[in-house]
Amino acid sequence: MQFLVRKYLLKASLLAGLSLLLGLMLSLLVFQANEKVKIQTVDVVEHRLPILSAINELIADLTEQERIVYEYYRSKEQAIFLSSSRNIQRTFAMHLSALEGQQGIAQETKNIQLQQQEIIQLFNRFDQLMDVYEPDWDALRAVLTAISNQRLQMLPTLKYIENITKKQVDEGHVETIQQIDKTAMLVTFYSVFIVVIAVIVAWYIRQYILAQTKSTRLAHFAQRNPNPIISVNSEGEVLFSNPACERLLKQEGFDNNEVTKLIPSNFLALKEVIARSNNHYIIIEQTLKNKILQVSVNWLEDFDVYDIHIKDVTEQVVAQQEVKHLAFTSQETGLPNQYKLKEKLSALIESDATFSLGVFAIRHYNDKVATLGGEVTTSLIKCIAKVLSNTSTQQVEFYHLGEGEFAALALDDESNATLVTLASELSKQTENALVTRYGEFFIEFDFGFASFPEHATNSNSLLKNVHIALGVACQSPHENYAFFTSEFADRAEKRAAMLDNLRNAVFLEELFLVYQPQLCVKQKKITGIETLVRWRQNGKIVSPIDFIPLAEQSGLIVTIGQWILQQACLFGQRIIKQHNDELVVAVNISPRQFSHPLFIETVEQALEESGLNPANLELEITEGVFMHHEENTLNMMHKLKRLGVQLSIDDFGTGYSSLSYLKQFPIDKLKIDQSFVRDCDKNDEDKAIINTIIGLGKSLDLTLIAEGVEELVHLEILTAMECDEIQGYWLSKPLEDDALIEFISNY
Repeated sequence: MQFLVRKYLLKASLLAGLSLLLGLMLSLLVFQANEKVKIQTVDVVEHRLPILSAINELIADLTEQERIVYEYYRSKEQAIFLSSSRNIQRTFAMHLSALEGQQGIAQETKNIQLQQQEIIQLFNRFDQLMDVYEPDWDALRAVLTAISNQRLQMLPTLKYIENITKKQVDEGHVETIQQIDKTAMLVTFYSVFIVVIAVIVAWYIRQYILAQTKSTRLAHFAQRNPNPIISVNSEGEVLFSNPACERLLKQEGFDNNEVTKLIPSNFLALKEVIARSNNHYIIIEQTLKNKILQVSVNWLEDFDVYDIHIKDVTEQVVAQQEVKHLAFTSQETGLPNQYKLKEKLSALIESDATFSLGVFAIRHYNDKVATLGGEVTTSLIKCIAKVLSNTSTQQVEFYHLGEGEFAALALDDESNATLVTLASELSKQTENALVTRYGEFFIEFDFGFASFPEHATNSNSLLKNVHIALGVACQSPHENYAFFTSEFADRAEKRAAMLDNLRNAVFLEELFLVYQPQLCVKQKKITGIETLVRWRQNGKIVSPIDFIPLAEQSGLIVTIGQWILQQACLFGQRIIKQHNDELVVAVNISPRQFSHPLFIETVEQALEESGLNPANLELEITEGVFMHHEENTLNMMHKLKRLGVQLSIDDFGTGYSSLSYLKQFPIDKLKIDQSFVRDCDKNDEDKAIINTIIGLGKSLDLTLIAEGVEELVHLEILTAMECDEIQGYWLSKPLEDDALIEFISNY
């Protein structure tokens, strides 16, 4: 018995010792496993969770930065902007420091630092643009867009860091589970009962810790969030609201318990919309007294609970409205601008409305700018805007399209008649001087009208056609307004096509020169030739009456005139060598070409390349050259005279005829216009005018030449009046190179 007792005791002791040994080993293994779990937990709590929190704070900081710059754009308070920007930049740097030194995200952290530096530079650029008397709003909007884009570019990087951190937390979580499972298996070998209890307790403890950690973090997020957060059930009953709700209600004068004021009034209808949507999420805007709130409703389907996140976007909306107002309003006049007009036209056309559009412009606006200056012209534009405001009615809306151009939109049933009446009223009002702080000024308007849908199918074609009508009105000598017709469009298209062809005429060698001889009446000798340009296109001659004015208006006359001058000098040198050293080559110079800053250099280059003696070159200028900038014109003519070229006045007596410029300017010759010569044998008035011009020229020691001499009687009359030279079809029509050489040789 004792043996059995000792035996059982020995077995018991062995089992006890074995149990003790296994228990110690199990304790050691459990301790090691707990150490690993501890390391993982400490890593999550001390490193990973702060990173996630810092990511959320950085995203909020980026949003706050954008809000600060929009607030500055709205309020223009520089001191507040500078203080707020410094504070948010310090806050951003503090939150970003939580990411520094963390393994695996060093490059991303560096990228965030660099992008934040770019935002700081954009803040400085924005402050510089705002800190001027008249900010460049287009540039400011570009900077605002750049800041928003920069924020959007940083979000993926922050999300990437957040995802990496979450992944590390998940991996640590998995490893912790594995350690617990190993411990549970070892404990199972030691005692089924203890293992079962230990596993159950460990599982509940684990679940409790995880749930408690998660609940604490989420509770802090909601409680400390600066924006109101509400949770409601399917009936709209409030289950939770954070302190921010109470603060918002208090600001607007409500009691703390009136949280339902923050819930959308159509919540039940929104429920149905959310249920039909794929993401169970919707964003709306609603007002709470003076606040504009952005309300985000998210349905947690598994809990049948609705989370409502509320954000005060009043300042942002007001800033956007101000930006829109600036974008659609003329800063000079306060009238809606061309962008607002296009928006209104698109809306009217989309609704199939019938209306008429008028565009009217100040006549000779560019001349006024050149004469009066920009500041005076701006004052004049503002004065016109006041006149339009006083003329405005419910049927007519006015727009300032830019510079001296305005638009009137008539929306009534008799819109065409309304615009005609408006044109008449404005014309009457401008018969009196407009009073500005710079003095009194007279203006005239030209009007172009078009109707929808009669004259266009879309806003672009309507604006194009109304401007075509305006161009016709500007050129009309009788009426200051014109209604668009298809004939106008055809004419404009032909003009545009001719202009395109004319641009290439020089390069395609379609332009060529002809020369009309000039005869000395006393010596019966060819003393000069006038250079004339012709255009042969597709085998047909295009009339100079059609393309010369077009070249003048478009500015092509400068290029064409330069080519004419070069070719005329080359041919002049050729014919002078062959026939007459004293032959003068006359070249017509347009006012636009004459006023070009490089005109003198062009003349010098033509003379140098051709070798033509400057005394053999005569530049014919029209009287229109003298109408503006007399001092510049005088300086230019003196420079030309110093080169040695001759100067003549073309078509004298038909334009700005003045004795003052004949005395003041260094002119060599007067050219009597053919309109006086044509009927001088039948019209005593024309004969008297010619006689007066010749007498005037003789008294000023000028050479006189008459053009348009087509009959012998013309020559006889001019000879009797002692006119020096003549040209015209009586002598010869304009001739091409070889024909002219033959004519001179045989004369």
